Amino acid sequence: MLRFIILVACANLVFAFEDPKKFPDLDEEFYTLSITEPSQKVGYHVGDLVQRQIKLTVHEPYALVEESLPIVGYEKRFRGQLLGITLQNIDKKINKNELDLLLTYQIFTNNVVAKPAFITADYYRVVNIKNPEEVLKLRVPELTIAVSPIAIFGDIKVQEDMSDFRGPVLIEQQQYLNKIYISTAVFIFSLFVLLYVYTKFTIVPGFKKTFLPLHRKLKKDKDIKIDEIIKLIHGQINNYSEASIFEKNLKDLYSKNSSFKFIEKELILFFKISNQKLFTKQMKENASIRDWLIFFCFHLHLCEKKIPVKNSDIKLVKI
Repeated sequence: MLRFIILVACANLVFAFEDPKKFPDLDEEFYTLSITEPSQKVGYHVGDLVQRQIKLTVHEPYALVEESLPIVGYEKRFRGQLLGITLQNIDKKINKNELDLLLTYQIFTNNVVAKPAFITADYYRVVNIKNPEEVLKLRVPELTIAVSPIAIFGDIKVQEDMSDFRGPVLIEQQQYLNKIYISTAVFIFSLFVLLYVYTKFTIVPGFKKTFLPLHRKLKKDKDIKIDEIIKLIHGQINNYSEASIFEKNLKDLYSKNSSFKFIEKELILFFKISNQKLFTKQMKENASIRDWLIFFCFHLHLCEKKIPVKNSDIKLVKI
């Protein structure tokens, strides 16, 4: 037994540094090879690590020459040129004729464009236990990956990297389109709401409809008389303020809604017209007075909506 161990050791030393390719291939029935490749095959940058796990079982009468395994720090070459991929670490587990290798490579490529890079095939040697002079080899296939040049030069020539195996990088645009659609809808809805609220001739939903319906009614009824118009307007003013409003207590109306203070002159004129028409009976039917009362009713509507009435819009009529 001691003699056999010495013979195997001597064979290992003799053939450790010889070119493995010159040896004959080992028949596949004498070994079992399993390789776990990395899930990522493209998009590597300088400094990235690539791990490859190799599980090998050599059957009798052959034994693995351990010295033929990869060496840490060795940089892969192809046709004499460095590939820019270096073996950084080996996690090795050997149990009799079973080998479990976890190889960690690091990328140091310097290609200008995104050319494929690969880890060349390895050749492990085996020796016949019964005949130490019989040395054979088994082949571990190469691993092809793609290295991105972005991290190297910051520029990529797409026209020189049109690989059929990689599609274009696409940005998911549906989520941005959804945001645009929602924002547009919200903007349009808000615009309509603002137009609806700040338009003079509309009423906000839930808004207390006091003067605008009356204004529309007065405009439609061409035969309505002045005294009836006065009673309707005065009644709506009292309903809105929830009190009996006259010229002397206009402050009660202002406390309810300060916007009515903008038409104070028109309010005073309204009560004067009311006094002359309903109480002193000094006023006769007058078309200009009638038109002014309808116009005044519309100003009451604006104040109700808290839309300021400009001084230039204030109109007074002679009585």
